Amino acid sequence: MLLLSLSLMAFTCTGLAQFAGFQEPQGERVDADAALDRALKSSSLTFAGKPFHAVMEIASDAKEYSGRVEVWWVNETKYRLVVSSPKFNQEKIVNGVRVFEKDGDYYPRWLENFVDAVLDPVPVAKNFRGRGGVVMLGPNMSSCLRRDDRPGNITDELTWGMVCFKGNDPEISSILTMNVSIEYSDWKGFGKKKIARTYKTDVLAFEPVTGHLTTLEEWKQPDDPMFSIAAETPLGDRISTEFVSTLKEESMVEHAPVIEWPSVREGKTEGYMIVYARTDRTGQVRETAKHNSDQPGLESFGMEQALKFKFKPLVVNGVAEQMEMPLVLHFTSHLDNPIPILTVEQMKKQIVNCNVNYKPGTKVGLMRISVNEQGVRVGIGSTPGSPTQKGWTAGPQAFMAAMKSLEPCHFLPYLVDGKATFYKGDVEVAVP
Repeated sequence: MLLLSLSLMAFTCTGLAQFAGFQEPQGERVDADAALDRALKSSSLTFAGKPFHAVMEIASDAKEYSGRVEVWWVNETKYRLVVSSPKFNQEKIVNGVRVFEKDGDYYPRWLENFVDAVLDPVPVAKNFRGRGGVVMLGPNMSSCLRRDDRPGNITDELTWGMVCFKGNDPEISSILTMNVSIEYSDWKGFGKKKIARTYKTDVLAFEPVTGHLTTLEEWKQPDDPMFSIAAETPLGDRISTEFVSTLKEESMVEHAPVIEWPSVREGKTEGYMIVYARTDRTGQVRETAKHNSDQPGLESFGMEQALKFKFKPLVVNGVAEQMEMPLVLHFTSHLDNPIPILTVEQMKKQIVNCNVNYKPGTKVGLMRISVNEQGVRVGIGSTPGSPTQKGWTAGPQAFMAAMKSLEPCHFLPYLVDGKATFYKGDVEVAVP
């Protein structure tokens, strides 16, 4: 889950330094814009780069999310790109102001993430420039630039996000925004640069898709015939995508489904969720992904409903474009078959291979564990509304240590009327 891993990394890299007992790593304080430039110079193939030929192979558990990206690049005005996947193919030649482009009918976001990883590894760089601030750079250090504008106390999803770096050079380690999520790793030398060889994004409910740069070689004698364009492609036949605001997309709705929301087992029964949605050039939603919700149990259903939305085509300078957007859905549901919440004593009967008995005087905190029907722990957090003496006043270090102490624990399935069910329960853990 890239979204979760990036958020946790950002928390652990920058949040712990605020608490007593944690010594901030020593590093170099670098202006945000300078850090971006250094990262691009260090780990972008196309930023002050030399001609290259690259091939990326993409794979996932679902064949639909697989493909191949091949690039022959001289500079930003002279390159050839071939993209292939089960549902979209593209051949593009850029030669000065002339462009040839042959496309499928819909260009998916997850595939564009991988193309950007090769040609433009920080496609949202402009959102982070000119805002001041500094980051800490140094060997074995990770740091992030963040943006979270809140006009009217509501996050602006068009500019929200973070760019994370690793190391002293530094390398670009990840990008996370409303519409872009990509993680870079396995850096290896390429001339004076260090280029990632492994790339990860996610689709749908944060399901991972991985790309591997299987070929990266200097292109010493760029072949001019490769960039020959017999007939330029008209703008109306090229494919492009614009990120639009909620206000914009709401003014363009042509058809919105009547949604009958299913019941939930816990949490809110009324509220809002934001779904990432991307349309084709006709305005039909073709791709959705989870973003955030007042009721996580309804997100998958909300994604399915978002696919039924139809918008008026977005026309820019007479040309229809794809759209991507934060689609806000209002849900109303009801509770049914509530998830059992077990007490500390009840949970002691469910735990195996885990010591939850402490000597008198030991300071303890409550952790709430989520366990699926097979007895596998699938979630962990602090217990809502727990007494102050059992809360997390010691800060995130204590919380993370408590999480680690529960790693050896195993749980039995919980039976209701003889049938295993998902359940939650509170466990006492020692607080450092």
